[in-house]
Amino acid sequence: MSPERIRRLRKHLVAALRATRVVKNFERLASPLRPEPDGFAADVAQTACSLCRGFCCKNGGDDAFLDEPTITRVRRVRPELDARGIIRLYVELVPSESYEGSCVFHGRQGCTLTRALRSDVCNSYFCRGLEDYIRGGDVTTPVIVIAGEGEKMRTSKVPRGC
Repeated sequence: MSPERIRRLRKHLVAALRATRVVKNFERLASPLRPEPDGFAADVAQTACSLCRGFCCKNGGDDAFLDEPTITRVRRVRPELDARGIIRLYVELVPSESYEGSCVFHGRQGCTLTRALRSDVCNSYFCRGLEDYIRGGDVTTPVIVIAGEGEKMRTSKVPRGC
């Protein structure tokens, strides 16, 4: 992880925190914490996202889509943290190694942020195939996840009850 990426993240967080200073109604601005899939659909999502190695995360760049509604939600649920505490919280979660060209929080095991700290974009987005699978709800069919682009394809079976 380059120090420059961390500096850009800090700068972005400072700007977002400044923008939230004037917020009077946290409930209205705070983004919702969307639930994650559960059961076997959660296993499929975890396998797919791990296998993909963050292709979808590439647009997260150095700011991870962290915006005013996300920062407002974090301020609301973590009132003991001042602005410096929030910046420290995020910076400490930046992995020492990340995927080149991906989100600053994309480490070897996936996202280093908990869902509560992620942006709404990250908590609600699934690639098209995964979104179709999750919405379809078919958990009786064996699942093989294929991820990649062009000739760089990876496959993995999703065992039941992982």
